[in-house]
Amino acid sequence: MPIQPLRALCTLTLFATLVACRAGDDPIDDDGGDGDGDVGAGEPCDPADDPVDESACVPLATDYLPMDSDADSYEACISDGGVYELVSDPPGSIARVEAADEIADLLWRNDAPTRDDFTMARAAYEFDQGLGSRVERREDLHYPEIPEAEWDPGLDPDKQCSNTQNAENHPDRCAGPVQIRPLINDAFIAGMSGEGDPNVHAARIEAAIVWFSYLSVYKEAFTCVATPKDCDSAWAYYTGGAQADGDVIGFAKLVRDYSPTAHQRIFDGILAVRCFRDLYSIDDFPTYADLPAEGQALFDNAWEQLDDALARGFVVALRQHLLAHDDEQCSEALEANWAFVQIAGGALDRELREHDATAADELAAIYALSEPGTADIERAVELLDSVIPCG
Repeated sequence: MPIQPLRALCTLTLFATLVACRAGDDPIDDDGGDGDGDVGAGEPCDPADDPVDESACVPLATDYLPMDSDADSYEACISDGGVYELVSDPPGSIARVEAADEIADLLWRNDAPTRDDFTMARAAYEFDQGLGSRVERREDLHYPEIPEAEWDPGLDPDKQCSNTQNAENHPDRCAGPVQIRPLINDAFIAGMSGEGDPNVHAARIEAAIVWFSYLSVYKEAFTCVATPKDCDSAWAYYTGGAQADGDVIGFAKLVRDYSPTAHQRIFDGILAVRCFRDLYSIDDFPTYADLPAEGQALFDNAWEQLDDALARGFVVALRQHLLAHDDEQCSEALEANWAFVQIAGGALDRELREHDATAADELAAIYALSEPGTADIERAVELLDSVIPCG
């Protein structure tokens, strides 16, 4: 069920008002708490601003090039020129990404979060048909689908992970309910109760939301084949409802802040899927199986272009957090920064392992360290950039 626009607007307005009360100069005690039992913590840290060199990256021969459409193999389509055109009404996923942005303001963009901040962030996460509802059923389409013989007849094919038994039997496919949801829930509970370091809990939530966003763009692009409006959801889950050069939020802002090239490549991948949808009408080709061979090949290329770009974007977020571990500005939040690295690194393990299992093993060993040194950080970044250098 889509979010009702008026309800979503009212909900997000409330959250924005709450966040406005969470200014960086709010009075707090000397230990970083709010004077009401919060655990003291240092300042959160930002990803490193070290430049990302992707000058050697070039498009593949099969890639869609919206800004140079005469040079690609695609026929003229609605995406030529680089602007995303909606298939249908603005999707409810925009409100979910806006909620994620409110959570970011509460938990990791300002001072160390208080218990009240976690409580308000949890409300933003749990609003009706909001972010939490989609985490609960998010599938990782990089893994084999659940066999049809195991399907719950009461659920749509793309919601089978909502079935508890299916989720338990297919934990990799059902990444949302099995891996991401418990991670977020546990971090919220700890943060609201004042247990441990609030920056660590916030970092875990941040990494989990980035992971969810990465999977969501990929998933919605695929289901766009049978449900055209899901193309809009893929675009919205990445940008929050903006064009590439607009006021992007969420995953897109994280990537664009550190690698405009990787950001543009992801947006081009989204446009490639939208171009496919324009060239092959849902009325004539309602399913993937109904597409002619050339239509299937076109979609496969577009989806793979997006997948490669998303992986590089996720790598950029991870590498900048790795580099931040040696920054003085992270000295008060090393454990929190490393929590982000461990979660994001684990989420990317499959992609890295497909390219280079030896490198993936070495990276996993680095992530397992409790106190990584400078050499470990530099080696991890070197491995990431060598295995997935471009999008």
